[in-house]
Amino acid sequence: MLRALVLLLVLPGLLAGPCMAGPAASEQGQVIGDHSYARPRWHHWLTRVPGDLKDYAKESFRRENALAISLVALSTGLLIWKDQYVVDGARKLGDRLHISHSANQRTFASVDLGLTTFYFQGPYDSGSALYFLGDGWIDMWFAGGFLGYGWLRSDNRALQTSSQIVESVLASGAVVQVLKHTTGRESPFVATEDGGKWTPFPNQFEYHKRVPHYDAFPSGHLAAGMAAITVMAENYPEYRYIRPVGYTLMTLLSFQMLNNGVHWASDYPLSVALGYGFGKLAVRKGRSLKKPAKAAQGGMDLQWMPAAFPDGFGLKARLRFG
Repeated sequence: MLRALVLLLVLPGLLAGPCMAGPAASEQGQVIGDHSYARPRWHHWLTRVPGDLKDYAKESFRRENALAISLVALSTGLLIWKDQYVVDGARKLGDRLHISHSANQRTFASVDLGLTTFYFQGPYDSGSALYFLGDGWIDMWFAGGFLGYGWLRSDNRALQTSSQIVESVLASGAVVQVLKHTTGRESPFVATEDGGKWTPFPNQFEYHKRVPHYDAFPSGHLAAGMAAITVMAENYPEYRYIRPVGYTLMTLLSFQMLNNGVHWASDYPLSVALGYGFGKLAVRKGRSLKKPAKAAQGGMDLQWMPAAFPDGFGLKARLRFG
């Protein structure tokens, strides 16, 4: 993730393209539809994360969110009950469709920069291609694309979208990592029992020695993907294909993570909820409702005011219609 963030700063793509163009930004902000987009500060993608974590925790326990929380908990529980069956079925389907069980990417090139080395990796077969859909590079390249386009065209909406993608991915990722380090669930491909063994609050030294034995729950890939899709869809509602295409790709990714034994199905509901919630939070903080213009007043307006005349003082009336 660190290398992807550095790449975002030094190699912004131009993936946003002219199709995402909006009205030029003014000093007061870029107004599109019912919202106004101010130019984001360069650090908002990072400095807003602590506030997002606080707000998400606060909003999660509001009464109006009780149903959503209950659905996430219920679906997670039901899937835990059938996890082994679902994983076994996904692997059999993958074999019938000739989709490999690959979970790794192939390194095609590397660049040594002294302090760090960039490894340019990519898929090499059907399984690794599906798994690559959830790679952090994808989210960061979208963010880089909006950054590059917004900077070149002075488009505040694109710049806000770039900042919000990174912000929501970081915020959701922080929660995902805390949960992984506290739940300690085995991934399917190393499971020692059906459904994977849970080791709450595992020894952290042991965790880092044998990560797949403890880091299945929840899925960081899905949380990041849902966050990015939510930000783009919310900021560009006129492009209705964003959600259908994004959710289709997430479904394919979800299948492959069962097929290659990286995740259980019950790892997914909370991941999706985290990504969606943090995506909505980032968008809400990155734009504001446009102030409605004052409606023209109809009817008659009668005004009285003092006046001076040749033979003294008095009042004069002014009558205005419309």
